[in-house]
Amino acid sequence: MASVPMTILTGGTAQAAGTLVGPVTDAGKGIYSSLKHKLDYIQNFDRNFKILEDEKQYLISRKNDVDDLIAKNQVLKEKTHECATWLEDVEKVTIDLSSMKLKYEETSRMSPGLSQLRRRLKLSKQIVKMTKTVTDLRDKMNYEHMLVTERRPLRLEKFPINISQVPSLEENVEKLIELLNDDTIKKIGIWGMPGVGKTTILENLNERVAKLGMFDMVLWVTMSNEHCLDHIQQSIMKQLTSNVEVFNDPGKAAVFISETLKNKKYLLLLDGVSSKIELRHVGIHDGHIHGKVVLATRERTLCYVMEMDDDIKIERMSRDDARKLFREVVGHVANHPCIVTIAERIVIQCGEQPQVIKAVGSYLNGKLDENLWLSTLSKLQSPQMYQLKHLEDMFTAFELIFDELHTGLQECFLYGASFPEDYEIYRDYLVECWRTEQLIGINQSLRKAYEEGHASLEDLIDKCLFDDRCCNINYVKMPIIFRNAAIKMAQLQNFGLLVKDEEELEEHPSLVAWTNGRIISLINSNLIELPQRPKCPKISTLFLQKNKMLSTIPASFFEEMSTLKTLDLYGTSIKELPPSISKLTNLRGMYLNDCQYLINLPNELGELQSLQLLDICRSGISGFPLVIGELTGLQCLRLSFTSVSGNQNSESEPVILNIFERLVRLEELVIIADPKDPKWKKIAPGIAAKLAGLKKLSALTFYFPDTESLEAFIQASVSWQNGTSPTRSNFRSFNIYVGSKRNDKSSCLDVSKCPGRRYLQCSGMKDVPCVIKEVLKRACAFELINHHDITNFSDLGIDGMECLEICVVEGCSAIEKIIDNLGVSSALPWLKELHLLKLHQLKHICRGPISPNSFAKLTKLTLYECMKLSQAISWEMAKELNELQHLSVQKCSQVTEVFEICAPSIDTPLCPKLKMLELVNLEELIRIHNGTFEWLGLQKIEVTGCDKLDNLCLDGMNARKLQQITCKETWWDTLTMSVEIKAHLLPFCRFV
Repeated sequence: MASVPMTILTGGTAQAAGTLVGPVTDAGKGIYSSLKHKLDYIQNFDRNFKILEDEKQYLISRKNDVDDLIAKNQVLKEKTHECATWLEDVEKVTIDLSSMKLKYEETSRMSPGLSQLRRRLKLSKQIVKMTKTVTDLRDKMNYEHMLVTERRPLRLEKFPINISQVPSLEENVEKLIELLNDDTIKKIGIWGMPGVGKTTILENLNERVAKLGMFDMVLWVTMSNEHCLDHIQQSIMKQLTSNVEVFNDPGKAAVFISETLKNKKYLLLLDGVSSKIELRHVGIHDGHIHGKVVLATRERTLCYVMEMDDDIKIERMSRDDARKLFREVVGHVANHPCIVTIAERIVIQCGEQPQVIKAVGSYLNGKLDENLWLSTLSKLQSPQMYQLKHLEDMFTAFELIFDELHTGLQECFLYGASFPEDYEIYRDYLVECWRTEQLIGINQSLRKAYEEGHASLEDLIDKCLFDDRCCNINYVKMPIIFRNAAIKMAQLQNFGLLVKDEEELEEHPSLVAWTNGRIISLINSNLIELPQRPKCPKISTLFLQKNKMLSTIPASFFEEMSTLKTLDLYGTSIKELPPSISKLTNLRGMYLNDCQYLINLPNELGELQSLQLLDICRSGISGFPLVIGELTGLQCLRLSFTSVSGNQNSESEPVILNIFERLVRLEELVIIADPKDPKWKKIAPGIAAKLAGLKKLSALTFYFPDTESLEAFIQASVSWQNGTSPTRSNFRSFNIYVGSKRNDKSSCLDVSKCPGRRYLQCSGMKDVPCVIKEVLKRACAFELINHHDITNFSDLGIDGMECLEICVVEGCSAIEKIIDNLGVSSALPWLKELHLLKLHQLKHICRGPISPNSFAKLTKLTLYECMKLSQAISWEMAKELNELQHLSVQKCSQVTEVFEICAPSIDTPLCPKLKMLELVNLEELIRIHNGTFEWLGLQKIEVTGCDKLDNLCLDGMNARKLQQITCKETWWDTLTMSVEIKAHLLPFCRFV
């Protein structure tokens, strides 16, 4: 905008536009000159004010132009700080100008006189000064300084709770940050049951990435119940622009969001996702190179549907963390002697869920009333727990999940509530119960039913209705919070669920309860006796297991239970089954395992032609009862064999073989036997030959005395040979033991870690029979024990061990090496655990180049009493161990170095996921490695009995995740590391 020429008159002298009327101070001029300038101010009083008004209009015009430009670009751009300051100054000057105008008008109205002249002189000077201020301010702002090229997004502050003292939650935030730093991962899902802390984790992540400056912008969307596309877009745009109303069309909004974000490094956090979101319709595209998404949902299925690159299950808090959080919320009253025990039980009932803990804790905060605490505990233990203040939302969330299940899956879930609180349920057992109840697998083979059942169970786990965080991966349990909800739902649906455990069973269930019960569960309830003849017209399941004091079942107890399908007496002290057992004509599954005082099966059992599953393992029944041969409908039989002199079950071999000839429908057989038992050695080959003819056999646990009997079975087995490929047969699982020197007690192998549960153990073999290589092609777990001829583990056909996940090699006195990689494309690519124990001739695991992907999945490596080993892990092997998490080297007396490193510096970190390093009783160990090594994942290190080791190769920077160093204090004092490094590491030390 061009300036308009103007003139300010001082004593008639014309001046250029924009110059000011006023005296120029000159020390050399006299009084006359000074008076003349003052007279000029007075004479040009009105003209000077007119010039000021003109300049004011130009300033206001400039301000209006700036405002218009900002408004036009407010969607994608924002004003600079300089522009904002200029606008503030304009506002201030405008106020001053208004004040000056009032003074001008007031002075103009004054009567002539000396007072007026003084006022005019003073105000005219101020007008001239203000005119210069206005023109300077106007010229200060140009268009280049008005706007920045992009508008800073609004980051939503969430003010999260502090979780630094709650490792269960803090670890998940750290894990998310680690994944966000991975350039190959763009979309991450976190999932878990309602109230488990997903929102808290996202809130802390939002805060953490902002502090770290990981992204240019972090966008947060809390999902509405409807998951409306418009809601998501509006939430995002409110954080990108203040002019959201411009975009009322989803298509235009998606284009705007995409164009705004496509070149930005952004993180989108979606909380409370309950159904699929088409992110591309929102405006979020995979083509946004620097964009990442983290969503929180209840169900893992959504992570699959929305194609997350990785997902994290948010587990319930640890018991310790739950206790800390509860005490923090409740306050000091939780430590009162009358309250502390009740408080502990309440923590358990809250199910280690932050939301529930905070709700219950807030209710009890500061209240020292024992009766109130007991009442709260009682409500938490009952289906009415959701009547407690703040817990209504939990039941609503449960109802939403439950209603999404199809009817069959709903019944499977409600059935799970029949087990006691916090009870760990064997997965296969739960699936078997579902099948005998005909909730799954109707008219299907046992194998198909297992497949369907485990798929259904995984679905329930993914929806967090079952928890797989148990002592063993083959177990699940129902979260306490959902078990109570399930019992309430069962009541609403007349499911007929009667559940009593040790704490709840103050007296036996009434006869009315027996009459109305469909699923009656009295597990571990300290039962001593049972009613004589309860009327149970609806009963289908009766759980009496773990009642050790129950020794007698009344003779007529089963008379009126003809609808019973599942009966479990596991771990009771019963001595016999009553004659009324014959009335259970619809019984499909019977569990008598660990009934140690039960030595016989009654003849009446033969009338149970619907019986499909019979388990008498580890009972007092030591042989093969003849009555089993009459149960021709059996599909699953589990028993133990012990030859006891004089026992009536100790039948001759022809009689035993005849029993198995009649069980033509068998699909699963478990025979637990002592391989050193002479009678077993005699009859086992014959039984194996009979089993080979079973067409549907899909699960087998069997002790083969020698490789010859195993080879005969494998060659003749119809089911084994009908596999679809060399690595897959009709067997869904097997536990095959070969040889006579079984090594149960010292074994570190846990077959349950293998999803396939196909296990082979070989003890005391000679040579390497081909049949072992054949079975190894299908095995997931393998133990080789006390083989004294083999020198190279590869001789067992390592190129065929593609399915192997866990391997134990123990006491093989001639083995010198594990991997001889000649001709092998990749060695043990799916192996997760390798345990090398008491291999006194072992010189190295592998030496020289090995193929890529060898040991690609290895997470745990144990070396124990390998006396000739000098280096634990070779340079070539170390480069392949990208998944290794736990390394244990113990009692290897010649080991001098843990990692052989042949390069002075390493571009790619070795063992980046190693968390635990154990070095125990290594007398000759002098160093862990001899290069520059960054421990990206190391959390714990134990060093004991390694007196020659004088440096841990740790400092303040190369092990940022270190939590603990376990060692002796006397050894620590001898380390040669610098004082600064030792001072830094000392807080991590735990001296033993």
